[in-house]
This record gives sequence, structure tokens and C-alpha cells, in this order.
Amino acid sequence: MAKYSYDMKGEDKNNFEMPDGWHDFEIVKLEDTKSSKGNNMFIAKVVSTEDYGIGTDVYLVSEKGKRWFLKSLLKACGCPASEDGVYDFDLEDIEGKTVQGLVEHKKEDDWTDRKGDTQPGKLRARITDWKKLTV
Repeated sequence: MAKYSYDMKGEDKNNFEMPDGWHDFEIVKLEDTKSSKGNNMFIAKVVSTEDYGIGTDVYLVSEKGKRWFLKSLLKACGCPASEDGVYDFDLEDIEGKTVQGLVEHKKEDDWTDRKGDTQPGKLRARITDWKKLTV
């Protein structure tokens, strides 16, 4: 029996630092889940094909009226829509695919610490769009 037992989910090193622009990413895993507010969403774990040490989780809301980012990923993965615009897909249709993601740096909001002092938000890299891999 093990001496220690720790739930290590969410303990990954935040090492998603890439320059702005289009980069190739492999979608390692896609998870169907709910947000902390109860909204349906997917979490895509992606890694850079240029450096497998660089990766991040990408949140894709799947609620009506907020699905544009999910739709962009589905199109990039080659999942077609029916004539009426419905996308039928399985997680396996996405996992293992390589697509291009647009990396942009955005400043997070300033925040107030426990002492009441305003702290500046950090500049963070995020994937803001998807497109098919171009060779």
C-alpha cells in the first residue's frame, strides 16, 4: 500500500509560452464535461507538435449561441456539417488530430489581493481560433 495519496489533477506546470501566430497542435484528449457554472463544454488537451513540452487545456463551450470556438475546431479537424448545419462527431473524431491554433497574448484583468492592493493582470498566451493544418 502506498504511503502517500494525492489527487494531482490540475497540478500541471503552466508552460504555455509561445509567440503570437499560427502554430501546429495535436489534440491529445477531448473531454465532455461541465463548467463550474454548469454549462456544457469540452476540454481539449493540446500539445505543440514543435515542442511536446508545451501544451495547454482549451475550453470549448457547447451551449447554444456560444459554440463558435467548438465549431471552428470541428471544421479544422475535418468534421463536416450536414446540410442543416448539424455537426455529428465522436471524441475519437477529434483526438489525435493535428490542427493549427492561433496563439495570441491577452492581458488578464487586474485583481485585488488580500491587503486590498491592486495587482496587475498578467499577459497570457491563449489559443483563440483554429484552422486546418496546412502542409
